[in-house]
Amino acid sequence: MIPCSSCNQHPCICHQTVPIHPVNLFGSPFDCRRQIRTKHYASPNSSFPQNELDDLQACIDGVNHLLRSLGTQSNPINTRQLQLHFLDLKGAVVRAKILCGIELANDEDEEYIVIDGITELDTLTEDGEQNLTNQRMKLVCKKGKLANAGRDFIQINPIGSSLFILYRNLLSIERDECDDEGSEPKFIDADQETRRELAFNFGVFVSNNADIENLFFGIPLYKALIKYVGKEVKVRTNEECLNGVLVQTGEGRIQILNKETKRDIKINSICYLQVLNLK
Repeated sequence: MIPCSSCNQHPCICHQTVPIHPVNLFGSPFDCRRQIRTKHYASPNSSFPQNELDDLQACIDGVNHLLRSLGTQSNPINTRQLQLHFLDLKGAVVRAKILCGIELANDEDEEYIVIDGITELDTLTEDGEQNLTNQRMKLVCKKGKLANAGRDFIQINPIGSSLFILYRNLLSIERDECDDEGSEPKFIDADQETRRELAFNFGVFVSNNADIENLFFGIPLYKALIKYVGKEVKVRTNEECLNGVLVQTGEGRIQILNKETKRDIKINSICYLQVLNLK
């Protein structure tokens, strides 16, 4: 039980009046303790007016960010900034272009074009060099509402399904011109119970909630798929297209049940995975 903010006892022995609508974020029935007033000595840090100073600081920050980007070697493992950029677009209708290998049978549900030449699929080899493959590629186009982004994937939701695309196969993504819907609510609108758990029980709460963990740290694709175990899925790889029921998901691979046969699929070989028949 939460003790009184004045006498630090529960039940209260100083008969503090409990407000009907206390102003707090953590579920206490009492108002927060009054802060001790202290003097503030503010001094100007520039001779510029505040608006000019803000513009100047924005320019300096932009130049510094550009210099850091130019001077830092690209790291395909660190995709946190990319994830945060996609999360800012959450709720927008987008069109994604996905690089896949050529298969013999065309999928009627896919909108695609065929491209030839050198295509960068695996960014780095074990020796740290770029791995370029010279082969015909299929460029698949998918459209849906951007629903989530993780450490190594982006999720868009076409009508009645969820589509997961690995960053390594994502060629480009653009907002649809007909997108006139507002973005989804931000995490700042979290309810009081969630705020309290984050403040007083952060480790356990975050580790047991994949969605919250993804916001703070980013989760890999196999963790995002745990909630869809038992659902019908369509898995598109460079070699084939499989339909079945997702029965297991783990680090590095998933398993689907296809016509009473279990198939193991390496996650790195997946162009995209679509969870079907969602309401």
